[in-house]
Amino acid sequence: MECPNYFWPWFSGEEYERRYANIRAAMEKKGLGALVVYGVSRSMNMDPGQTNIVYLASVASAGQTFIVFPLEGEPTMFIMYKNHVKNTRAMSPIRDVHAGGTFFEAGGMTHAPRRVAERLKELGLENRRIGIMGESAWLGIHLPHEAHETITGALPGAEFEVLTSWYEELRLIKSDEEIALMRRVAAMTDAAYEVMVRAVRPGVRPCDLYNDLVRASVDMGGRVCLGHVGRTPMSDPDMNYPHYYPLTTPIRAGDAVMTEVAVGTAGYSGKIWGTFFVGDPTPEYEEMFRLAVKTSDDIAAAIRPGVRTGDLTRLCPDTIQDAGYMAKTSICGWSNRNARPDVRGDGDRITDPDFIFDKNQCINVVGWPSDHDETRGVWLGDCCIVHREGIENLQQYPIREIHVAG
Repeated sequence: MECPNYFWPWFSGEEYERRYANIRAAMEKKGLGALVVYGVSRSMNMDPGQTNIVYLASVASAGQTFIVFPLEGEPTMFIMYKNHVKNTRAMSPIRDVHAGGTFFEAGGMTHAPRRVAERLKELGLENRRIGIMGESAWLGIHLPHEAHETITGALPGAEFEVLTSWYEELRLIKSDEEIALMRRVAAMTDAAYEVMVRAVRPGVRPCDLYNDLVRASVDMGGRVCLGHVGRTPMSDPDMNYPHYYPLTTPIRAGDAVMTEVAVGTAGYSGKIWGTFFVGDPTPEYEEMFRLAVKTSDDIAAAIRPGVRTGDLTRLCPDTIQDAGYMAKTSICGWSNRNARPDVRGDGDRITDPDFIFDKNQCINVVGWPSDHDETRGVWLGDCCIVHREGIENLQQYPIREIHVAG
């Protein structure tokens, strides 16, 4: 079926059938009668996030969304506004869509948990095991206390369990359609990143570069998912990672510019972690740049299915710490927001060391040397797909070449 909207391109019907079948097979193994999936937006704009919702529904409501996903039968979605129901039905493979409240009820989605409970009862699940999936295991956002109390209180005979991490693990292996979309959004990220880098010169502000990213992304039919840009003078630096919110302080000759850029559509995006310079890099920054290249390349070369993350992280200290810097490793899952693995470290302290890579996982591999005061650093990283024989870098922008802008 042709997708009827611009902001949330659909996958095929076969793709959603595959997802639903995989999830239901996993539900059956766990003895689950249904899932209650919750999503909350950090903003009210056209990209609400809510990737756990979008994975099932293709789209999410502004504000909050609930999905009741039964082991058998059609899923039901509750969205924020009644006047958005018709539009949402047209944009989603889920056809049973309802407002969380009504026009005559104050409080909007405060009524949705009651309707979720009513739907679970209609499905005859009063005494079944029910899984709760939150907004993000990585962020630690599961289900608001009031919603949890309302739903569980209405079904005292049911057994509820928070299973956000379990649900997100089911999404780690990408399908052929997902990988095809990842190639597309990686190319969009490359193109938008090049527009931004070409605009760099003394006097331009980081916030101007962010605006360049937005314009380039929209022109390609995408959106900026991450647009972190920061500058610091190489002679007296004060940061080892880009600013989350780009500032209005103009870029000057002699600056290092650090960026984290992700552009995409349909809840998927590419990603570039890049560092470039306004004027020739100082010897120290050039050394850190070379270390970042070597570290990311060495770790990427060692990744393949069956490899454990804890066995890779020694490559980073061996390269960076021996040169006198602090090694800030990062190997993280990606494609539709952060996921496992979530490997972060500053030397010997490493998170998520027992994750095992598998075929068709999407990851970022980042080399990141920093001084011990964390006032200067360089990072470089790309969006990659794990294959049987190793990894494929989806990004083509040449971040491993020293780029002197301006």
